[in-house]
Amino acid sequence: MSENQAVMGIVFLIVATVCCAMFPIFFKIFQQHDIDNHQAIFYNYVVAFILGLIFSFDGTFIVNPLKEKWLGPVAVLGFIFIAGMMLLSRSTRRVGVAISTVCSRASMVIAIILSYHFVAGSSKPQWIPIALVIVGMSLVIWTGRTQKSDQPFSIKDILLPFGVFLCFGFSNGINKIIQDRVVIARPEWTDDMINRELSLVSACIFLSATLFAAILIIHDRRPFKWRNVVGGICFGTANYVCTYTLMLAMKTIDTTILFPIHNLGIVAIGALVGWLCFKEKMRPHQIAGLVLATGAICWLCL
Repeated sequence: MSENQAVMGIVFLIVATVCCAMFPIFFKIFQQHDIDNHQAIFYNYVVAFILGLIFSFDGTFIVNPLKEKWLGPVAVLGFIFIAGMMLLSRSTRRVGVAISTVCSRASMVIAIILSYHFVAGSSKPQWIPIALVIVGMSLVIWTGRTQKSDQPFSIKDILLPFGVFLCFGFSNGINKIIQDRVVIARPEWTDDMINRELSLVSACIFLSATLFAAILIIHDRRPFKWRNVVGGICFGTANYVCTYTLMLAMKTIDTTILFPIHNLGIVAIGALVGWLCFKEKMRPHQIAGLVLATGAICWLCL
């Protein structure tokens, strides 16, 4: 791997992290401007699918998806994408933002384990710094306030955040496995050709998610509003860029380093935006958590 490839991998990881950190910001804006989440999520996947096709097309498609072995796993991944999004939405309403976000970020453990077992050359997980990253992120996300709820405790309070943990973990892990299979199957291809196929893979993932999201739209039967389309376009652009650039970063950065940095970055950006835009102050334990997680990331990178 050349120095230029390593630098580009870092750049792609930064872009993917920034775009992913925008997701909760979009949901906050949707709430403020009365944008329907289900419709925005549907249009988001439509836009991400279209962008994936555009960046994979250069006069012709690089491969025929219907003949590729990755088509089946990609269809499953699309379902996991939409399931994770819906579970995150319901879990946030049921048990709060803090617990739901911790579960979605801590899910990197599943992705790291899957990569270690199914991707040749993956480093052995360093469990101590990984655990410290999770503890640090939990401290940053936890506000120190108890959420008030009129709903009595039920099994949903356990199953919903656990479902978020599983969906986000498996989606990242399967995403890495698919990316690895594409790269090793094309040893004679240039980076540009491989990147075009990865963009097509992303498009197919979003197409699968779009079909499942369409079922929700048909079931809801809510009135059409242009602001839902605009919200979906913005969300979908960030979603595509996040997924595609994360795949590109996976080509050069080991998952035991990539996922902790990615998740910590998302939490740190969220905290910064909350402080600057929404006047949310960080408490001492949150600052300590950010320092702890950053130190653990440095440990992983040694």
